[in-house]
Amino acid sequence: MNSAINRDIEFFTKCGVFFGGFQNQLGWFFFGFGLIFFWIFGMNADLSFLRYTGNTITVQGIATDSIETRFSENETPIFENHYKFTTKEGIEFEEFSYSTGQDIQIGKTITVEYPEGKPEYSRIVGMKREIFGTVALFVVIFPIIGLVYIFSNIKKSLRGIKLLKYGRLTKGKLISKTPTNTRINGQTVYKLTFHFQDALGNKFFVSEKTHLLHLLEDTPEKRLLYLQSNPNCATMLDTLPTAPLIDETGNVKSLSIKLFPILIPLAIIVGHGSYLAIKFIG
Repeated sequence: MNSAINRDIEFFTKCGVFFGGFQNQLGWFFFGFGLIFFWIFGMNADLSFLRYTGNTITVQGIATDSIETRFSENETPIFENHYKFTTKEGIEFEEFSYSTGQDIQIGKTITVEYPEGKPEYSRIVGMKREIFGTVALFVVIFPIIGLVYIFSNIKKSLRGIKLLKYGRLTKGKLISKTPTNTRINGQTVYKLTFHFQDALGNKFFVSEKTHLLHLLEDTPEKRLLYLQSNPNCATMLDTLPTAPLIDETGNVKSLSIKLFPILIPLAIIVGHGSYLAIKFIG
């Protein structure tokens, strides 16, 4: 790391670089939007089969209530069926199970099952302990996709901040432009490769992938940052999120405070954090 360079970076500029960028924002969107479905469906998926791995005790019970929930499967309403039963040890329990399109008449005798020694995990035979079946867990794929995008960009974001703070500024010349198989908003993403020389005159290369070609093709040479101790660690300045500037005095700044890159992550953290606090603490 070059100790001669140690720039100050404004807070919002640093946040913009860390949270900004199309893939980063897309990742936060998938993560936050997917969590909504996870709380609704995934957290209400029936996993009781994990407890029914040993001996199962079967007893008779009495239906005490049947309530139509606000949920449905294939437009068929889901019912919450309450019941009570007495174990073989003489201990009475009151529980409920869920069924799709099947309510139970109050006072009807029903068959109850539970894992041996664990009557608190009972269910009416043929019904579920939770609103949805295990298939509801498929919604977990959406927040996972979001996390993959987020974590895959963390290294790049931290590298961008590091280069803004310690990187040496120079210019690179475009030597190749190759289309990739990726498209964003109907535009092809290209891989553009630049060559540059470090302070010792050694030649290095840096590549960037973007669909915003005007950022890197508007002038014959483009500014970039590299670490003097490791020139292979480099990035094009104009493709950093929020397009930070390095002025004549060497300070990092933005033309204006750009809050947009922070809004989606902040809304997700505050929104889902508040939901968890209310649900599990409040």
